[in-house]
Amino acid sequence: MFELKKDDTLIIGKGRHRTCYRHPEDDAKCIKVVHYAGHGGDKELERELAYYKVLDSYLRDWRGIPRYHGSVETDLGTGYVYDRIVDFDGRPSQTIIERYQGRLTSAQKEELRILVEKLFKYLYVNRIVTMTLKPYNVLCHRLSETEIFPVVCDNLGEASLIPIASRMRWFCRLKQKRLFARFYNQPVVCQLKE
Repeated sequence: MFELKKDDTLIIGKGRHRTCYRHPEDDAKCIKVVHYAGHGGDKELERELAYYKVLDSYLRDWRGIPRYHGSVETDLGTGYVYDRIVDFDGRPSQTIIERYQGRLTSAQKEELRILVEKLFKYLYVNRIVTMTLKPYNVLCHRLSETEIFPVVCDNLGEASLIPIASRMRWFCRLKQKRLFARFYNQPVVCQLKE
């Protein structure tokens, strides 16, 4: 059993339903633990795990989402192990919000534009759907000083009673089109229109 409660330095991030901890024995992984099961926390986890089963059946390019590695027991309950996204220099990857907040230079705008293009191409080519696509759920994974690849770290899958977009290309494209339109209206991404 992993003891996470004692060591606050292991906390990487905290969302509405889950807290993400650095894996105590494997720096390349993290452990997500549900801290609030109410208001859909359990359903969100079930949906995500079901979607990972779908992805495991066909996905070959895992660069744009963290891989799921199963569950472990912790002192806070069941933990779910995923890849931990860190940059080439060992630092945790920043979210789009963290990297591009504030007024952007023309070079930063161009970097963000390329990152968004890569994000959409990756999701489109690999038929990946998300509940929502928000800049705080997309990491800027720096592979080198000059190369960045986007990684969607949360909200994978769909909440439909029958998750048809996860299984049928046409419905997937329709859902992606709506997600991308909303994503372009996010304040940090809106800067690309200026």
